[in-house]
Amino acid sequence: MNVFQLIHTVLDELYAAIPGSDIEKDDAVKKQLTALNDGYSKLSVKNNITYTDPATRFAYIYRYVTSHSNLVYQAISSTTELVELFKCPKVNVSCVGGGPGSDLLGILKYLSFGKNKCTNVRCHLLDGENAWADAWSDVDQKLASQCTISTYFLAMNICEAKSWSLHSKYLNADLITMIYFMSEIYSRQKESQPYFEHLFQRAKKGSLFLYIDNNSGMFFDWFDQLAKTSGLDVLRKEQEKMGMPPDEEKKDLGKYFEKFGPVKLDANVAYRICRKL
Repeated sequence: MNVFQLIHTVLDELYAAIPGSDIEKDDAVKKQLTALNDGYSKLSVKNNITYTDPATRFAYIYRYVTSHSNLVYQAISSTTELVELFKCPKVNVSCVGGGPGSDLLGILKYLSFGKNKCTNVRCHLLDGENAWADAWSDVDQKLASQCTISTYFLAMNICEAKSWSLHSKYLNADLITMIYFMSEIYSRQKESQPYFEHLFQRAKKGSLFLYIDNNSGMFFDWFDQLAKTSGLDVLRKEQEKMGMPPDEEKKDLGKYFEKFGPVKLDANVAYRICRKL
């Protein structure tokens, strides 16, 4: 499975949803690519980024999702506990902040290689932006896969207890992922802290957590403290630079690569793999 090729099909749908002529669409995407870059440089102070606008969602998926998906793929491939998990016939996954699809696509890429892999994945995508729901609802139809894929979008604002307190099924996941999410919510740490405490405490016994984010102490220290106070067993604790695997080719983005230029290929990341005791 080549993520760039799958991303291309999703971008086609998003591009069609952007209003205006092609020139107006292109200008809107370029504007949002710049806005996202500027916004992510200020996450420690504030986050004013919203993904309601289809041009913003297009820009995010275009530039970041393939890189983030491959980080998930590489983390699973190199971690014994995750390799063993995905040998089970059925795996339930919950992706916190997973609307953009990075977590899901990384898992599906892993499952697309080799034998003795999971044949049934049930995935909850939790996100505060409802507009992400359409992007991955038909991912099973886009993949020639032996695996049955069920995706469920759950709209949830983790900064508001009334938004998350009534939901519980997703807490029964075998794997809970947080991919570049805690950095996005960092500036609202006070409002979101109760949710993360709830998540870590209510997750089922034996569930695994996969955290990947920017290699910055302000972000991973927050996760590490939550893991410590919640009594999680830390299986791996890494900080390193990771690049795109050789099977991915950015030129598979076709006309979009010609129009919008560079995508994220390398990442300086911190990642953690933990187990709920």
